[in-house]
Amino acid sequence: MQQSRLLAGTLAAALLAWGFGARAYAADAKAEITALEHQCATATSADELMKCYDTGNDVAVYDLSPPLEFVGPKAVHDDFDNFFKSVKNPKIEFVDLQVTADGKMGFARSIQHFTGTGTDDKPMEMTFRVTDCLHKVKGKWKILHTHVSLPVDLATGKAELQAKRQ
Repeated sequence: MQQSRLLAGTLAAALLAWGFGARAYAADAKAEITALEHQCATATSADELMKCYDTGNDVAVYDLSPPLEFVGPKAVHDDFDNFFKSVKNPKIEFVDLQVTADGKMGFARSIQHFTGTGTDDKPMEMTFRVTDCLHKVKGKWKILHTHVSLPVDLATGKAELQAKRQ
């Protein structure tokens, strides 16, 4: 009888410790992904931004500009390079950032406010949505897929650059 209680107590303690450990691991993953998202937002070049990405062949970005998708590290880098060549002083602020992760996979969804200056010296401003899918590569979180979008007014077919929450 005493052995059964000892075994049950040991099992309960182990399960409790495992539960706390799993939560701490998830919290660490969320903190690491949040830091990576902020690193992406402050990048000032395509090369710097690509450090946030898994540069394997499957990396893909669905960006605001055509074409429909950028697949592979060269296409993604070229897309980012075109962005940095078309904007001076880009600044991104997170309006909202939500991160969900386990030990191997994670995703971050955010609403971001962008300001900058075009090459024509006209101010640029927009608020858009970003979803990043991440996984661990050699112990570090890397983005495998990014989807950037703007809400569209279906009556006019035009993107809403300054959409607000309801």
